[in-house]
Amino acid sequence: MANTVDAAMDQLEKKRHHIVVVDMRVPVAGLGEQMVRRLRSKPAFNSVIALAVCPAILRWCEEPTVRPYLDMGFNRRYLENHDRGACLNEIVMIDSGEVQTALKLSVANTLFQLLRDSKESIDITDADGICSYVNPAFEKLTGFKSSDIVGSSTDVLINEERTAQGIHDVISRSKVDGKGWDGLVFNNRQGQEPVSVEMKILPIFDGEMSRPSHFVTCRQESNPACKNCYSKSGGNSMRRMSNGRVRTESSNTSINSLSNTQSRRYSKQVDAPIIKILGMLRNLQDTSPQLPPNLIENMMGMLRSSELYTTGSTSLTEDPEALGFMDGLMEGRNTRPSLTGDTILSHRESMVAFSSSMTSLPVLIQDNLTKRKEWDYDIFELEKLSSSRPLYYLGFDILVEFGMLNIFKIEEQTLKNWLALVESHYHSSNSYHNSTHAADVLQAAAYFCRSECMETCLDPMDFLSLLIASICHDIDHPGRTNTFLCNTQHDLAVLYNDSAVLESHHAAHAFKITTQAPEQQNINIFKNLDGDTFKSVRKSIISMILATDMTQHFEYYNRFIAVNANVDGEGAEQQEIPASQENKTLILKMAIKCADISNTSRVPTLSRTWAHRIILEYRDQIAEEKKRQLPQSFPSLDNIPKSQVMFINLFARDLLSAYFDFLEFGHLTDQLTDTFTHWDAYNDSNPYPFELSPS
Repeated sequence: MANTVDAAMDQLEKKRHHIVVVDMRVPVAGLGEQMVRRLRSKPAFNSVIALAVCPAILRWCEEPTVRPYLDMGFNRRYLENHDRGACLNEIVMIDSGEVQTALKLSVANTLFQLLRDSKESIDITDADGICSYVNPAFEKLTGFKSSDIVGSSTDVLINEERTAQGIHDVISRSKVDGKGWDGLVFNNRQGQEPVSVEMKILPIFDGEMSRPSHFVTCRQESNPACKNCYSKSGGNSMRRMSNGRVRTESSNTSINSLSNTQSRRYSKQVDAPIIKILGMLRNLQDTSPQLPPNLIENMMGMLRSSELYTTGSTSLTEDPEALGFMDGLMEGRNTRPSLTGDTILSHRESMVAFSSSMTSLPVLIQDNLTKRKEWDYDIFELEKLSSSRPLYYLGFDILVEFGMLNIFKIEEQTLKNWLALVESHYHSSNSYHNSTHAADVLQAAAYFCRSECMETCLDPMDFLSLLIASICHDIDHPGRTNTFLCNTQHDLAVLYNDSAVLESHHAAHAFKITTQAPEQQNINIFKNLDGDTFKSVRKSIISMILATDMTQHFEYYNRFIAVNANVDGEGAEQQEIPASQENKTLILKMAIKCADISNTSRVPTLSRTWAHRIILEYRDQIAEEKKRQLPQSFPSLDNIPKSQVMFINLFARDLLSAYFDFLEFGHLTDQLTDTFTHWDAYNDSNPYPFELSPS
């Protein structure tokens, strides 16, 4: 309560009331009018609701107009009523109506004040792109006045001649999808040259609407003072590939020479849309030296962190047989009939006995292991010499080479026991997914680790994690694909919800048999690692094993290209990327993925044996699918060379070439080309002369 204007204003200043009630029944020297006019003279109180209480109107009198009260500055008039409930109801209605609206307007006014004071150019458009507001910074940046642009489309502001090709379409699609966008564009200016700006578009949703009602666009002129895109300030670094389309300078024979009639049939660009966008940004960076490269790198970094790297199979080939081949490898046909989840193959009945010493190796095995650092290493020879225990012997040699005994602080016998246990959990009845395949992947991974590039960007623990993951990546494999397990509602498919079923099982099984073995068996290779180190190593190993899931194939390839590719790299100085943990993890995942399918880049004699073995295993699955009336996972595999041509073109070529280029292993790219040429040479006039055999 206040009896004077000053007293009322003092109370309002202190308590910030939302409603002011002024008694206008008996006007005293115009105090009521003075009060409300003083109130309206203060911008801070514009949102306060002023209520005039007026005398009741006699029934026989005509109701007077409310205009005088509105002119004074009142919001509402309330006729005198002695009913207390009516008075309270009026206050409640004002509070839930006018007060809330006024508060929102007050917030809006505050926001618009911020927009006016912002040094960043801001414009607001409706869903159709028609501008409804621009701030002073927009006028300063573009040279367009508010009256020039409000009510018109802002699309004309993007200079399409100098902005990277396709960006305008990308922005339009993002708006149609109700998404935001940010990137670098050239902005037209009134009477001046276009200017390079960072532009960020934010969608604004009105309540629960599924589509944005407005878009807020922020533009800020790029800073030309920034020079360098990559920092060389300490730490390890990883080499950027010299060409986004994969070029091996040390080789005169490009992998692109594979594009003859058959290769064109199955191989198209595997670039996801995000790769094309990154390429546009890279081109823009290289062709516009006045732009700050760090801005482009920041945008590219944000793009890389999103799940935007998946490529659909239909974008690679339209050939039905090739699509069927991809479906079989990438779980493309998870049709699930109502079948029981019986087991496919029984576990081994006994475990391979542990060897107590490797000091007395047969001479032939010792001679074989001396060649383990060569890419043409014959793993099948070791398989025969070791009585199908190649993983035990090769694994010990390689892990000791990379310092496992010292780094993991374990004895030789512990490592031997563990290797013997792991190998015993591989099914020798599988023609392909057995311990020989694990040993072959291990040998390839170790070969990669010896590259100068890997030694630069990874540490010894990274190497050992990769080698252990390679050893365990297919442990306890049942000789059937994920698709088969899902279609039969196998226990593993149910356990892992039809997602990366085998890969999840391999990782879990490896750690289970290692860490839960009785202590007296002296098997746990991780037992002397501290808690944090073990967690880190375990996380790394699991992530690498899960990366071997073929459904992730193109996502990892596209992500690797996005991180490492310089699209216009011809003759450009080779650049380096800081070895962040995220990039190191990606390099490790790519290493195991490439090692997993590296037999396609071995010499033809080795590659042929691997091709025979995988086809025998797949044929066993196809036979069981027919017997159980399941969807067939693969097309006919009668034509062995054709199946290999399809696999190399659809999966191996781009992935291996990109990684070999990163490692600067041009000789491996050459070998991949030679092996492909070997398979592609067979046709109707030159039939395949070899019998299908696992050896």
